[in-house]
Amino acid sequence: MSELLNLEDARRTLRLLTIAALDANRMLFSGLQNPEVEPSAEQRAALNRILEHLTHTREGFMLALRTSDLTLASELRALIDYLIDWSWLDEIGLRWTTDEPLERLSGQIILYQHALIALGVMPHLPRQAVTFPSGQHRGYADVPVPTTPGETLNRLEELETTIWAATSDPVGKLPPGAVRRTYGFFEATTWLVANHLRDVVGW
Repeated sequence: MSELLNLEDARRTLRLLTIAALDANRMLFSGLQNPEVEPSAEQRAALNRILEHLTHTREGFMLALRTSDLTLASELRALIDYLIDWSWLDEIGLRWTTDEPLERLSGQIILYQHALIALGVMPHLPRQAVTFPSGQHRGYADVPVPTTPGETLNRLEELETTIWAATSDPVGKLPPGAVRRTYGFFEATTWLVANHLRDVVGW
């Protein structure tokens, strides 16, 4: 029974991720079409929900990281400096006491593993799947796939920073490259669900 519940938890996480990805592309597309317009209250609320998913994705990175994934001493030091404040455990609902078990995770690992796949697929998206509204680039072949934990963390943080900035500023004021990579990440997410995860999601 627990395995069935875990599967349903995974499906729910992926369904919510799909909705967040569709919303993200819709908001960013609208912002690109109206680059000087500030987000509406409804758009801010949607972007904040997306930001919550991205925060969980970064938490999944923290939970899944192994020292064997690191090849550079400098990268290990940088990640330790980043992770040394263990208050993030409280923020995601984990705590260790002598009389209580660890609380259950809420999909962080699934979101992180999916993000790795989306980042890898993004440069290879079929042209017909790309909707980014720019004539300069048709696709994301020029966007490198992160190959180290440090690069992965940088990309995850860029996603968060871009969506966070979009909650208050017009998209036209955001760094164009970051907006394009963020849009492409969510585009890769929806493509993966539509073409490879439909049965898993249950849609």
